[in-house]
Amino acid sequence: MVASAKTQAKQQSANGEPALKLKGFKAGRNLEFDVVVPPADLSVREIHDAIPKQYFKRIMWKGFAYVARDIAQGIATIAAMYYGGYAAIDAVDNTFDSNIASAIVRLVIWNVFWFVQGLTGTGLWVMAHECGHQSFSDSKAVNDAVGWVIHSFLLVPYHSWRITHGNHHKHTNHITKDTVFIPDLKSEVLKEAISESPIVSMFFMIVMVTVGWPAYLLFNIAGQPYDRRANHFEINSPLFRPADASDVAVSDAGCGIAALGVGVSIYQFGLSNVLCWYLIPYFWVNFWLVLITYLQHSDIRLPHYNAEEWTFVRGALATVDRDFGPVLNWWLHHINDSHVIHHTFSQMPFYHAIQVTRKHARSIFGDLYLFSDRSIMGSLWESWSECRYVIPTDGIAVYRK
Repeated sequence: MVASAKTQAKQQSANGEPALKLKGFKAGRNLEFDVVVPPADLSVREIHDAIPKQYFKRIMWKGFAYVARDIAQGIATIAAMYYGGYAAIDAVDNTFDSNIASAIVRLVIWNVFWFVQGLTGTGLWVMAHECGHQSFSDSKAVNDAVGWVIHSFLLVPYHSWRITHGNHHKHTNHITKDTVFIPDLKSEVLKEAISESPIVSMFFMIVMVTVGWPAYLLFNIAGQPYDRRANHFEINSPLFRPADASDVAVSDAGCGIAALGVGVSIYQFGLSNVLCWYLIPYFWVNFWLVLITYLQHSDIRLPHYNAEEWTFVRGALATVDRDFGPVLNWWLHHINDSHVIHHTFSQMPFYHAIQVTRKHARSIFGDLYLFSDRSIMGSLWESWSECRYVIPTDGIAVYRK
């Protein structure tokens, strides 16, 4: 199953820039599995040297420009709803003497607002994610200040999640050290005795994309098991080191301020207004976060590794770029379709990561580069039904159905 030893050859990529062609790799294949396993001696340095240096440059003004873009989109969407949406609802109410027609129009208009605002909020979340990786600018103080403000607004503990997410990047697809989307570790006999109907599967998928994100933050759902309570808010949580205490406290303060703002708004404007203008878009953000990250790390082609077989490069390449179409790709700052490069070089800004992906990924990685342009819902169902569990005694553990 493990790929053959690497050979190297310099070549020119499609746009004339130098690229390193890594040859001699083939996905491990047999009648049951089709997985991609990089050679154990493939190094980050080799990949780094194949990428033009300008792509590693962080440009602060570009980061702020993208944040400004997202904020402007959010304000424009609110204005469109407040002035245009309410006007359309009033027009229907004045034209049709029907509660049903009014209810349908209200439902459609509000759902469009929630969907669009959820995408915009996810874009802002991605920018805070950039800050957490220090890819927003060369200044750590700027990165942390911007990330803390944005993530706190979205009820995310910035530093706490930055720490655990950093550990995820350091140990991607390591069976015992990765921090999220840990596959079920069950014996083949036990797992085959458990069956799930399509209705049950659909129910759990809905649960995952609606409350999966807060459940992970609050209860470490889908994370590594610990012998005591683990979450992203307690200073003594096993997710953190003692040296992280002040960062966790600052993160808690940010979420506390945001939660207080929500509470005051409910008192001032009523629960229904806060629900419509903030809370439902917030859950749409949660939906996109879980959907994107689940699909990036759940694919029948992705192996997991024990301590003896795992390397950083193997973990970094154990992810999939998912093309959601030009509009969603743009709206989401390409977090979904440049993830392989992002995992290999997390401090590379997203606007460079997508360029490297488009120009160099296939020439550098060859068969090691995993990509999918299947529909979102088709990909979700495929991953949910096929990526059920792994056998932990396997050095290179593949998903079993």
